[in-house]
Amino acid sequence: MTASTMVSVMLPGVHRVRKRRANGGVAEYWYAWRGGPQILKAQANSDVLLAREVARATPKAIQAYEVERKPRGDQNYLYGLITRYLVTMAEDDTLAARTKADRRKHLDRARSDLGQMELRALESRRARATLIEWRDRYKATPKTADELLGAVSTVLKWAHDRGELATNPVEDFPRLYKSNRAEVIWEDHHLEILLQNSEPEFQFAVRLAALSGLREGDLIELPWSAVGTDSIVWQTNKSRRRRTIVIPMTKPLQKLLAEIPKHATTVLASSRKRPWKQAGLAAALRRARLDALEAARKAQNDPQAESGIEGLRFHDLRGTAATNYLLAGLEIADVALILGWKPERVREIAARYISAEAMGRAMVKRMGKNAPKTKAVNRLVNRTQAAPRRATNS
Repeated sequence: MTASTMVSVMLPGVHRVRKRRANGGVAEYWYAWRGGPQILKAQANSDVLLAREVARATPKAIQAYEVERKPRGDQNYLYGLITRYLVTMAEDDTLAARTKADRRKHLDRARSDLGQMELRALESRRARATLIEWRDRYKATPKTADELLGAVSTVLKWAHDRGELATNPVEDFPRLYKSNRAEVIWEDHHLEILLQNSEPEFQFAVRLAALSGLREGDLIELPWSAVGTDSIVWQTNKSRRRRTIVIPMTKPLQKLLAEIPKHATTVLASSRKRPWKQAGLAAALRRARLDALEAARKAQNDPQAESGIEGLRFHDLRGTAATNYLLAGLEIADVALILGWKPERVREIAARYISAEAMGRAMVKRMGKNAPKTKAVNRLVNRTQAAPRRATNS
């Protein structure tokens, strides 16, 4: 266990900063939480000497941390309520580590800004407006602002469920951030640009995402053992392995999997023949974007030209997968189940990117698979095909 990990375990949520000094030395500072009070300050001329200074100062830092993390005054303030929730949250095994880290960061900000607010004030008619006004102080970054108030709302709901509050004043609060990327997908011409400017290993990742609809985290962890003859069966990362998805083995997906070399236990591997990391995929996408942009400007002899794939994210390949499934003959409800989306979202994509003619062909394909093969139907088909064309009088 590294020293950094040990500190995180002993002092959950502590914010550590290390800096190189102008004189060649090094310094380390600890804060009870990001933006909170400083609980440790150590300076030395080398990393080895700094480690000794930090070790010497750690016991006092732990005492200061415990003091700062205790509810201030009695239990009647929002500071104390948030602190009690954080203790409970730390012991909750159903929450992912990333969720806990993000929520703690937002609640540290809330404690700093609103900690002295009395709990009885949360039950007044003015409470909702007060908390929304606080959220609006951060409206320059609307998504973060909503996440801040959302974290507070989680605490208030927790307190309401346990009888500490009569109500949650910001339940279903109006959001500042509105994003609907359901209609944003990588179309064929976008994929052509991306793949032409990508390294081979990244091309496999892009194609697999566009054909399977797997989330990025699941995509890079997908093992060969999950690949079957008729489907891919995988317990998703998103659900902490509690949700199993079944991805039908379409012919294009089957062909792609046959192309991918088996360099690792995972289906996808980087140029080093190791499983991809999300940071690696992001870096590969950035390189592809830059290469595509350079190629476009060179081809058009225009330094202001664009590549045509600006604004598209790797995650938008899930929308591409939705169109591929629909065109393969799957029903909207099936596609929604595979992707974990609401059917309405799949319909939005179908309405925008799939023509009525293409949807009709998909329906015929589906009907062809499901239609009963009775003698009556066969006679009708054969009779229709054999019937001579009747002449018309003009």
